[in-house]
Amino acid sequence: MIQGYPRKPSVVPGGRLTLHVSTSKPHFRVEFYRQGRRLVRMDGIPSGPVRGYNYPPGPTDQDWGWPAYDFEIPANWPSGAYIAMFIEVDADGTETAPDRSTSDGVSAKALFVVRSANPGADTKILYKLSWATFHAYNGTGYGSLYAETVWSGRDRPPGFKVTTRRPGGGTGGVIMMGDPPDYYAPESRRQTFEHWDAPFVRWLESRGYRVDYCTDLDLHADAGLLKPYNLLLSVGHDEYWSAEMRAAVDAFVAAGGNMAYFSGNIAFFRIHFTDDATAFTCAKAEPDGSAQWTQDVWATSDPENRTTGVEFAGGWFDGKRDPVGYTVQHADHWVYRGTGLSDGDIVGADAQFPLVGYECDGAHYLRKNGWAQATGRHGTPPTFFVLGVAELGPGWQFTLGDRPAATMGLYTSPQGGIVFQGATTDWPIVVGRNKTVEQITVNLLDRLRLRSARVVGPLPARFGRAVAAAGDVTSFHVDAAGRVEKERLQYQWEVAGGHLLASAGARADVRMPDGARPVTVSVTMLEGSEPIAFGSHTVMPLSQEAWLRFEISHLLHEMITPGDPETARMALLHPEVLGERLTSVNLPLIQDRCVRLQRAAAELLKICTSEGHRTVLPDPRRTWMGGAPDARRP
Repeated sequence: MIQGYPRKPSVVPGGRLTLHVSTSKPHFRVEFYRQGRRLVRMDGIPSGPVRGYNYPPGPTDQDWGWPAYDFEIPANWPSGAYIAMFIEVDADGTETAPDRSTSDGVSAKALFVVRSANPGADTKILYKLSWATFHAYNGTGYGSLYAETVWSGRDRPPGFKVTTRRPGGGTGGVIMMGDPPDYYAPESRRQTFEHWDAPFVRWLESRGYRVDYCTDLDLHADAGLLKPYNLLLSVGHDEYWSAEMRAAVDAFVAAGGNMAYFSGNIAFFRIHFTDDATAFTCAKAEPDGSAQWTQDVWATSDPENRTTGVEFAGGWFDGKRDPVGYTVQHADHWVYRGTGLSDGDIVGADAQFPLVGYECDGAHYLRKNGWAQATGRHGTPPTFFVLGVAELGPGWQFTLGDRPAATMGLYTSPQGGIVFQGATTDWPIVVGRNKTVEQITVNLLDRLRLRSARVVGPLPARFGRAVAAAGDVTSFHVDAAGRVEKERLQYQWEVAGGHLLASAGARADVRMPDGARPVTVSVTMLEGSEPIAFGSHTVMPLSQEAWLRFEISHLLHEMITPGDPETARMALLHPEVLGERLTSVNLPLIQDRCVRLQRAAAELLKICTSEGHRTVLPDPRRTWMGGAPDARRP
């Protein structure tokens, strides 16, 4: 029996990798493999036998302290996910080697990452391994955060604690007790690198995508890690996040970075690194007799929606699940380019390899004019647009709220960063098996690996807001501030759902559709023939009736608050205050608003009294703040 673990989960080319190893044989040696289209053995490190020592498993919450062996990583090794394979050597020289064809195994293997020697120089895509989640489910030595928990009261904050200085954490260890096998991919266990990441890495490299790699700990510890990149990938099961990890992603997206979640159950639990970042705690549930306890679920402190756009919606943990898929809306969006899909088609409802599950996320939504639109509940960004809905039926557990569903979609940050949400753990398993899912993934990678371009519009603004009504002719432009090369750039504009009337460089004029249906305006910036930036913005034009209601409400507001927004509140308490604020300065403004109000009211009345018109009353469940009944989070 031989097992080992890296002292640190990542290393740079030319740096030192330390492996801690225990073996029952007198000697062992190590071979190193990089995961690409297949596992490839890497040269450059001597693989001769070294003396081995037999050590027992350590405590769940403490560094196991096994003997250390140092290896110098060659300077020419590319960034990647690597597997150290331990070969036991008997006294007579007989070797016992693990299966070299796979990264999977409960012993004799250890996962580590080689980061880039020149971050962002060879690729603008960074792939983050969900290393913390691997360790949360790592049951080696009886020590996961599930069936085998150890409470640490001396750490601040206190919580259940696991050390990362032990075998496992992606491979080379056992998975938590009670975790069922995957019905659809039983050849590897969930919560391992082989199950979630290896299929996606194989697909990436077979399609020619070059990516750099890092771990959760790198994201936690290095505030500048993301700066050289345009796109960060989260893949598979990405459940455990520290506050520093979220802050790094939030800052990256706020500055215009792009993010693609080909993952599910994202950032559900909050963790706290301790012991010089060699262990972490998570107060998942209250221990008996605890006097200090705050549950480490992001939903109760700072909902993950603010970062990811979605929250945990449901899971189907054991056996064959109901093969639901995403019902498409806005099929002419660039995400669906080349798929041949139409609105109402379903993506991923494949009985052999269903896309949605085993765990999935969703944004709360309501249907307006036939379109699923996110409500913004729990902090989902206002620009989040739902591209597909997968309603969860009987058999799904821990479903969210009064409309349990997974939602695929994306949102754009104020600086133009695009965040795509696949909202399902099994995306990396399906991408190589489903041509539609594959094409969606290609569309995303080819655009989001470019630097972001902020698209401003629709313009002109009305009442200080960028809104459009059905049938409007509106303008969009690229925020070119700070781009000294802007005169050399070319702009390729595309419009989905509306009509591109004209484009001149960084500006495009677009006619909105006659009905209330989504319009996506996107632009690719080129220098010569080379794409260098991409921007996208989706708007939902107001129907004529909705626009008139919007206009009337704002005109009334301006009439009752001439020159001072505080007046409206004061007038409710002291009506005489409004009269005192009416001066010769603001009377012309009120007069102008009266004329506009009369016209808008006449148009709205005409619509409301037309044959076949149906007035939609407010939902009595919604509050005056526009909220909806909350649901207890799982």
